[in-house]
Amino acid sequence: MAKILIAEDDALSQRFVSTVVDRMGHCAFVSPNGRHAWEALCSENRFELLITDMMMPGMDGTTLIRTIREDKRLAKLPIIIMSAFIGVNEIAGLLEIGATWFMPKPVDRIMLEDYINRAIK
Repeated sequence: MAKILIAEDDALSQRFVSTVVDRMGHCAFVSPNGRHAWEALCSENRFELLITDMMMPGMDGTTLIRTIREDKRLAKLPIIIMSAFIGVNEIAGLLEIGATWFMPKPVDRIMLEDYINRAIK
């Protein structure tokens, strides 16, 4: 069972992703924004995967990814990005700064399960 952090401010997306994670037998923890997610990652909790939205209050997904990749303890943490409002160039830029995978919203359950399985080997 893996501990998976979900950084998402939309309640519907939170429920959907956390339900998928739970049904896969993993433990989902939800953060309402990037700042909260960063604080959770820095605490004693050991997460094996971060699933994050891009547009969030407090700290957006881009800033969260950059901050994570600057921390040696979290440099290898797999990160799945979810967004409905970014283009191909922005996706490429996010992958370049350290995101592992990108998923468009609305999130496809099969794609999400595939990425989670790949991250949690």
